[in-house]
Amino acid sequence: MTKESLEAERSDETGKSKRDSKESSSKKQKNKLKPTHVIICVLSAALVCVLAYFLWPRAEPAPVPDLPPPPTQRPTIGGRGTLLTPENVDEVRDILEQPVQDAQYTVSMTRNWVFDTALTPSRNASVDNLERNTRMVYFDVILKDTGQMVYSSPYIPLGLTHDNFALDEDLPAGVYEATITFFLVDDDYEYITDVSASVTLTING
Repeated sequence: MTKESLEAERSDETGKSKRDSKESSSKKQKNKLKPTHVIICVLSAALVCVLAYFLWPRAEPAPVPDLPPPPTQRPTIGGRGTLLTPENVDEVRDILEQPVQDAQYTVSMTRNWVFDTALTPSRNASVDNLERNTRMVYFDVILKDTGQMVYSSPYIPLGLTHDNFALDEDLPAGVYEATITFFLVDDDYEYITDVSASVTLTING
């Protein structure tokens, strides 16, 4: 083989090696994922998840049964009916802790109810029937000086809060001292016992 043939063959091999190197480099670049492709894939997956969340059929919540209205004829208050005042709070606490017909009750409420008008829902009146209580309750609010009943609540199940309510009677602007009496009832809505506390009603207009 002549010298010129050897040089030509080497030149061909060198050229082929360079072409192979370029092709390999090109394939590697093609196989690399660009950052924009990764971002697009992530956003697409997130969009699919969001759409699936909102479009997936959900079970309808169980309807809450309507409770009957409390009786218009209130039971005669007595027995465990006790007025809670700052002076007898310890005595009343001892009474309420005594087990009587599974009817212990912890009063949880705001003490000064403010109304823009008597017939406008209060901004802060709130009564809780705590889950640690044992019975459903309803309550009446009666003015101390006149004995007028100015509000009657619906039944309040365990664990629920009764708020955003107006009074039943239209009172002039002023500050009124009242008694709130809670009536505990059994599963048949029959009266078990009662407990009372003081509340201040502030009517602004």
